[in-house]
Amino acid sequence: MKILAAFGLYFLWCLSNLILKPKKLSCDELYEREVAKGKFDSNTYQSMKKVQFNLNSKYGYTLSCELLGEDNLKKENSKKNIAILCHGFTCAKCVSLIYARLFLEMNFAVVIYDQRNHGLSGKAHTTMGYYERYDLKKVVDWCYRHYGNDINIVTHGESMGAATVLMHLEIDKRVKCTIADCGYSDLMELLKYQLMSFYRLPQVLLIPVNIITFLRAGFCYQDVSPIRAVRRTNVPILFIHGKNDHYVPTKMSVNMYQAKKSSKELYLVENAGHGENCLVNPEEYKKRLERFLRAYL
Repeated sequence: MKILAAFGLYFLWCLSNLILKPKKLSCDELYEREVAKGKFDSNTYQSMKKVQFNLNSKYGYTLSCELLGEDNLKKENSKKNIAILCHGFTCAKCVSLIYARLFLEMNFAVVIYDQRNHGLSGKAHTTMGYYERYDLKKVVDWCYRHYGNDINIVTHGESMGAATVLMHLEIDKRVKCTIADCGYSDLMELLKYQLMSFYRLPQVLLIPVNIITFLRAGFCYQDVSPIRAVRRTNVPILFIHGKNDHYVPTKMSVNMYQAKKSSKELYLVENAGHGENCLVNPEEYKKRLERFLRAYL
């Protein structure tokens, strides 16, 4: 009986690790994968002027950050626009380069960074946006500290990064516009869907796993609910989602769009799976992005 109980506890611990300590590719492997997919040109990126810096998180680790296009902040008679890009689950800042190119072409400066427990940033439990939002606030603080109070901050996130930028709106009023690409509306609902769809496991398992997660990392799955932040914010949000996304259901972005009272746009991308929206139709993606920013920035 004790052996069976120990095995059950170990199984639940392993399930909690799927989020708290996910397996990830190395930074070099991720970089090579993104180049191979045609998401960005390696030679162009390598030739860019970069400002690399680390920030100390309030939770005791460092965040590995990089600023691109700093010269765009020094142009006369132009707005000081900065886009902060947040990558998704098990990824790293190089995955944001496909979006960085679009913002750089619009004369933005761009900050990309590794979220906690990802890339070159410090080790801590991954919390799907719960603690990550406070790290994003640290990046915003850095931008204001170095470039003044007259900057315009735009945040962009993909998947878990979308949850991060949306939940960040609850704790920081300095963001002018937000783009949420293939984000989930509620973590508990997402896990229920994924547990059944990918693992064929009963949803009741989430009850003990949620308790273990709280004991290990200090948050519950129901605490990660970007749709709650969406309902409360007045910041303009562009929701983007692929119609063929089976990892995070498309309806989650649709539900968030419907929940937001005003200052919102929705772009559903044909033939795009999870995280493929800009890759499938980069011209239309840029067109929608430019139109949104012209309207609200």
